[in-house]
Amino acid sequence: MLTEKKRLELEKQGYRIVGTHSAVKICGWTKNSLRNRGMCYKNTFYGIQSWRCVQMTPALQHCNFRCWHCWRDISTASREWAGPVDDPKEIVDGCIQEHLGLLMGFKGNPEGNMKRIEEMHIPLHFAISLTGEPTMYPRLPELIDEIQARGMTAYLVTNGSYPEMVEKIIGHEPTQFYVTLAAPTKKMFIKTTNPLTKNAWERFNKTLQLMKNMKCRRVLRLTLTKGYNMYEPEEYGKFIKNLHFDFVECKGYVNVGYAQYRNTKDNMPSHDEIREFAEKIAVAAGLKYIDEKPESSVVLLMKEDRQDRIIDFEADLKKEIEMPKEFEFSEPRKGSLPILNQ
Repeated sequence: MLTEKKRLELEKQGYRIVGTHSAVKICGWTKNSLRNRGMCYKNTFYGIQSWRCVQMTPALQHCNFRCWHCWRDISTASREWAGPVDDPKEIVDGCIQEHLGLLMGFKGNPEGNMKRIEEMHIPLHFAISLTGEPTMYPRLPELIDEIQARGMTAYLVTNGSYPEMVEKIIGHEPTQFYVTLAAPTKKMFIKTTNPLTKNAWERFNKTLQLMKNMKCRRVLRLTLTKGYNMYEPEEYGKFIKNLHFDFVECKGYVNVGYAQYRNTKDNMPSHDEIREFAEKIAVAAGLKYIDEKPESSVVLLMKEDRQDRIIDFEADLKKEIEMPKEFEFSEPRKGSLPILNQ
């Protein structure tokens, strides 16, 4: 359970606790987008509207990995779920309310983009990625359904070590499914992720195989950290070549948060180093360089670019954005976005 001391510590860091095991925190790119200071790489790569994105987790203190690159607090790592299991509707309602509460100050910001500030009141995206391992949350399929039933996209990020939950979300797929590919070999994988779960490498590989059955956009995310897993790009390429995915993101480690207690700035690759590493992966895997976001030190690779990579939300919604008089969050919204054809 979350202690009062830990709650106060998290709130000081900008988190807002929802229920007993969920939380939101405003992404820096959400703030930037509301002040016309740029948007996150998900906007560049996929068209996500950063000012309408809720960054959240349903597993605040539940994670079975202690990855050296993680900027979160890994001291609460655990093998199994412990404690109550909150209702998905209550989680979504609470996350939206806390998210909007944190953004209210932008109404008086002289640098604010007033159109975006107006639109932020109706979120379009849930990034299930803030902290923890979301596939440990027992009601994850229902949470994904609840988010999408309200006309929002769901971007789920997992370490892939709970294939039994991945099987359960087949038929309840998020809009975009991310698996963190920490390494192409077992030795490097164990060194990088420092897992508590037994057979973590084997379980991770089972998840990768299950991705072929998923009817959603699938992403392999490489968080590359010098000194841990930024070696042998050709091995990454060979490993990736036969997997089932739509996108590969090669992203550089950033020395922030709790990661500063484990690493140094020397573990951070430059964007040029990430691009060079990604290019070698692409050659070995038969992929193509598609795009990059130097500010986030990330490169996008694909087999071939595709027209529906950028989601056209304006065309999909076809409606005027109005300031809601009250928030009846439990009711589905009109204009639900479709899952794009693969």
